Amino acid sequence: MRAQLTGVTGAVLAVLLAVAPHAREGDAQAFTSLIDAKSGATIADGHYAQWVEGGLLHIESRNDFPDGRATVERAVLRLEPELQQQSWEWTERKNGALVRQYEVDFRSKRAVTTRVDQHKRWKEDLDIEPGKTFAGIALVAVIKSLRVELAPGQKADLKAVAFTPRPRLAPINVIRERPESVHMAGRTIAADRYTIHPDIPAIAKLFVSAPDQHVWLYAEGPAAFLRYEGPLVEPNDPIVRVDTIPSRVANAGRAPSRRR
Repeated sequence: MRAQLTGVTGAVLAVLLAVAPHAREGDAQAFTSLIDAKSGATIADGHYAQWVEGGLLHIESRNDFPDGRATVERAVLRLEPELQQQSWEWTERKNGALVRQYEVDFRSKRAVTTRVDQHKRWKEDLDIEPGKTFAGIALVAVIKSLRVELAPGQKADLKAVAFTPRPRLAPINVIRERPESVHMAGRTIAADRYTIHPDIPAIAKLFVSAPDQHVWLYAEGPAAFLRYEGPLVEPNDPIVRVDTIPSRVANAGRAPSRRR
């Protein structure tokens, strides 16, 4: 698939030593929809928030499901002189009880998976490269900064912390695709689509299956997060879509809270 993209779009390899903070980040929030990508059904109400404090970008995304489940994802990135992720965590609870949790401390280079539902826990020391290794929703901030660096068809080589469920490092290609229009809540919006492609060696593909993820930014004006599509957290999780313009509310009258 990667070779095919190169042939069609004339992709140029862009190896970055670090990601420069081209996008100006500030406080923002949105009420979002979590959608089953296969059926198109809204499965949870969401809330996305970000804020800058002390030179750090804080991002929080929460989803509340009708069956009592709730997922919360948090990331912290230093903005200057380059984007460097400080931490990441993703937690799922059912009626308040922990189901599973994934954590990365980028400064100590330690990652932990806790699967209460499987009665298992993994701790791993990872060879994290500051400014080149990221996880989860922090990649949205990375892609916003890369928009200045990448023309359609070009790519950047980075690394991601992935959970299978054991924590591990994986090389990834961030590819800027051609501009397209997306349809959200009865509107047609001009967007730039980016693909996060796990660059898994051929031999490893026999044991690890990792689908692509996609991020859409508003094409007009400053870079802003519009849509995400990919696995909920682990590669084998259902493929979901996050829309920052919700199509409908799954839990009417229930407003997610923001914790700082």
